[in-house]
Parts: sequence; C-alpha cells; structure tokens
Amino acid sequence: METLPPVASHILIIRPGAIGDTLLVFPIIRAIRKIYNNPRITLVGNPAVLPLALATGLVDEASDYGHLRWSSLFSSSGIHSPAVLDQLQHTDLAICWLHDPEGMLEQNLRRAGIGKVIVAPGRPPEGQHIHIVAYLAQTIGLHHIEIPYKLPLKLIEHPTHHSCIQRIAIHPGSGGAQKCWPFSSFAALIEQLWHRNYPILLLAGPADHHRIDAIQRLLPPPPQPAMFTTLIDEPLLHVAQCLQQYRCYIGNDSGITHLAAMLGVPTIALFGSSDPTNWRPIGPTVTIIQKHPLQTLPVEPVLTAVLHHI
Repeated sequence: METLPPVASHILIIRPGAIGDTLLVFPIIRAIRKIYNNPRITLVGNPAVLPLALATGLVDEASDYGHLRWSSLFSSSGIHSPAVLDQLQHTDLAICWLHDPEGMLEQNLRRAGIGKVIVAPGRPPEGQHIHIVAYLAQTIGLHHIEIPYKLPLKLIEHPTHHSCIQRIAIHPGSGGAQKCWPFSSFAALIEQLWHRNYPILLLAGPADHHRIDAIQRLLPPPPQPAMFTTLIDEPLLHVAQCLQQYRCYIGNDSGITHLAAMLGVPTIALFGSSDPTNWRPIGPTVTIIQKHPLQTLPVEPVLTAVLHHI
C-alpha cells in the first residue's frame, strides 16, 4: 500500500472509466484537498464528467483521458507530447488508477521528474468485497473517507412549488443489458405513479435511445402533458441541475444513479448480478433493491420503495 507524501502543491489524478467510475473518485479528491494546503489538482478522466468536476471546485483543471496526447504515457520510448511534459514538469504527485502491468506508465512518470507516483488498478481484485471508494482510498494510504457523500455543488436554483416537490426521475439505462430492469417493468411503474398523480421525467443518454423508445411504446398517453417529460443526450452538468429538483430517482446500476445519489436525491438503485458491496451508490439516501436475474424483479417492491420516499 502506498502513502501520500507530506507536501504536494500540484497533483495529477488519472482515472479513466465510465461515468460512475469517475464520480466515485470525487470523495477521494475531497479528502486529498483536506490533506494539503490549497493544492492545484488536475483530473484526467471521462470527458462527460469533467465539467461537473470543475463545477464542484474539487479540481482546478481537467483533461479528456481519450485525447491522443495521454497515450504517450505508455510509450516505450518515453513521453514526447509537449503538452504532457509541460504538465508533468509542474507535478509533485501523480495518482493513477488504471492497469499498468508492465510498469511503463509509472516508469515514464518518474522519468519526467515527478517526485511521488502511485499507480494502482482501478478496481479491487475479483472476489474482494470492499466498496470501490474504500478500495481507492486504501491504495493511497487513506483510511477515513466520508461516506455517505454529497456533491459540493451549488446549482441554479429554480422556484419550488408543490408540483415540483413530488416529481420523480427515472433512468432506465446502464452499461450492460444484464444490468437493466425490463422496459415493461419501467412502463408499469410509470403507470402506477401516474395513477397516484406523480409527474415523471425519463432520462436517456446516447446508448439509451432504444430503451426510451420501447418504454414510450408501452405507455398510454399521460393523464396530462406535464405528467411526462424526457431529458435526452444532455450534458451531465445539466442533468445534475435537473435532478437536484426532483423528489425521488429510480435507476439501474449506472453512472446516472451514482450522480442522483451523490446529489442528495433519494435514490432507489436496482441491482442484478453486480455486488452492491462494491458498487453501492454513496449518497445520503439510497435504497438498494437486488434481484438476480434483475429481469425477475416485480414492480411492487420498487413502487413501495418510491412511495416510502415521497
């Protein structure tokens, strides 16, 4: 296990992965900020999450890990990108959560003159039952991470009235089909909530269009037009601004579910084969409902959990 150096003024954090992977590093970044005196932190990761990371004030700079210049970190001939070399010349500490089996990344970072380099796999070993946030903290020698965690984000405030308070957001997608509750189950849940006069927002990213279309085909017309809205392919920061206004959120094991939970929205997370011990959302009000396979989870327990929160 590595440990953080006593002093660091410029810190580089590299965390590739999906939206949820990047969001779950936020509590670690906050803990690092508390250790050092006003450090300058650069996060290299998923481009969808970077504007949110900047808006929270957790990081000072952000860069897309998919940009070609970062591939030079793994070059056997060393780092040749002027932009990367300039970044590294001002870096005291580099923390990289990724796969580096041959040690090429670590070697290149040390050759660039960084005083302290920590490289660790981005997730715990198979079969190890530890939450991902606790695991990431352990890789850098931290043992006291605040969980549950709420995003330090001040968003645009909107007028709140009774109809806003009872709105419910649903995201039916995830990174894999096996993680997704069936279209028909989401449609049945929405109908049940409409019968109780709860407006619904249906969220979708680029990979979710077919799910949204399938659910809409199964639904009858809403009782009133305002009872059903969609938010499709919007930037994550805008999604966060919208979610913060909602009374409850329901979703599969996905990055948007992690976002809703970390915003403090009461969140119902549906899990199938994924282990909540490792991947549970870390917001202040989270209910886990697990059924394997997830396709066999009936609507009733989900509806009961929603009504409990609202």
